[in-house]
Amino acid sequence: MKISGSTWLKIFLLFAMISGISLLHYGTEQNWLRYHAFFGELYFLPIVLAGLWFNLEGALITSAVITLCYIPFMIWTWENFSSADIDRMVSVALYNGLAVLVGMLKRRETAAQEKLVQAEGLVAVGRSLAAVAHDLKAPLVVIGGLTRRVWQKLTDGDPAREKLAIVMRETSRMENMTRDMLDFSRPLTLHRTSVDLDTTLRNSLALAGEAARKRKITLAYEPEQELPEIMMDGARVEQALVNLLLNAIQASPGGGTVTLRARRSPDGVIVDVIDCGCGIPAEQRRKVFDPFFTTKKEGTGLGLPIVRKIIEAHGWSMHILDKADRGTIFRIVIS
Repeated sequence: MKISGSTWLKIFLLFAMISGISLLHYGTEQNWLRYHAFFGELYFLPIVLAGLWFNLEGALITSAVITLCYIPFMIWTWENFSSADIDRMVSVALYNGLAVLVGMLKRRETAAQEKLVQAEGLVAVGRSLAAVAHDLKAPLVVIGGLTRRVWQKLTDGDPAREKLAIVMRETSRMENMTRDMLDFSRPLTLHRTSVDLDTTLRNSLALAGEAARKRKITLAYEPEQELPEIMMDGARVEQALVNLLLNAIQASPGGGTVTLRARRSPDGVIVDVIDCGCGIPAEQRRKVFDPFFTTKKEGTGLGLPIVRKIIEAHGWSMHILDKADRGTIFRIVIS
């Protein structure tokens, strides 16, 4: 990864500050204790700057370098656990503690800013999608309906019949895209009721069954006995599970197996959708939930964002894990 000029400048400034403070320590007479105490406090400045510039990792590296620079001075001025020795030991602990504190606060602030930017972007995208989907919906219904009526009147040997079949198929695909766009853009209102989780999982498998048969994929269900009833919007959760199953089916090679697994855990209930595909590269994992990001030729890039929207609306969490041998696990933690 190429490092920018501004980053090199920041690294140089940190190095210069640490070197300068260390030279002051080693170049000042030992009996001038008040100066050494002041010099020791100066080390806090590069740690804070490193945390603000480079997050937790930068702060920890800086505090480690300072510790390595300061330990020889501690040995050189050691007075058999005098008050000055203890004060320097406490200073070393404070350097590293401050690095962790500043780094974690900066990381939390960065994450909060990213979520805010993402939320603002999603609102804008949602409004645009709603407008586009609304304008597309009516013409697509008309085109699809008229095409089907003409197609039904043609004889089986008519060459136009095959062309109209293509029009109907593509129109149907665009209608599905429009439905996804509307689902993503609309505010999500949940209608929670006590729903049997096992029934929801089995219904989701049944709905994904036709897609699995077309690709010669086996759907396996591995539930724990006596899964609980959950307060949730059953239709929405079913929609999310079907999207995950379809995604897993498309990612798996013909003849493979997609597994839906459910079990209790100390955190609640864990539901896994497991495929046997080639996995998701690490650099793409954060992008798969972004609207319109897709690696499929016919994908809309809205399936997984809709899934995340449903899961987070319930207050649950979702994770992407690597399968031990091959494939990816999409995990829903119902808490």
